[in-house]
Amino acid sequence: MAGAAIQTEPLIAFALSSTPESAGMARCHVRAALEYHGLGDYASDAEIVTSELVTNALQHAGMDSTQTIAVTLMHIRSPDAVAVVVADSSPHPPVRRETTAGSEGGRGLQVIEALSVHWGWNPDDTGKEVFAVLAREEQPS
Repeated sequence: MAGAAIQTEPLIAFALSSTPESAGMARCHVRAALEYHGLGDYASDAEIVTSELVTNALQHAGMDSTQTIAVTLMHIRSPDAVAVVVADSSPHPPVRRETTAGSEGGRGLQVIEALSVHWGWNPDDTGKEVFAVLAREEQPS
């Protein structure tokens, strides 16, 4: 049985310098793109996921203003979903940590996992891409 092709529509793609301000800028761009395309229902979760992915990229790929972090936002159709993809120059895979109640950090991937239906990563020629797929809850008929 042949698999059905997944229909995607790019909503926005941009690159930011690898500086601490990039997470906030990415959140703003993602929210604006979702609102513009009539997908505002995703905005709150997508902002949080984007912030966590960009922050992880900054921490693990390094905050060097000569480096860039690429962010792509995609609309997936059938079933309806949104994907946030963040690319950085680090070849190392993301690692989900188990944290204790008093931990000050290390919860980024736990947050991403809680808000998304699927997340993962792919190596590429210049580092890696980490992605999260957000889907709407089924509406009762």
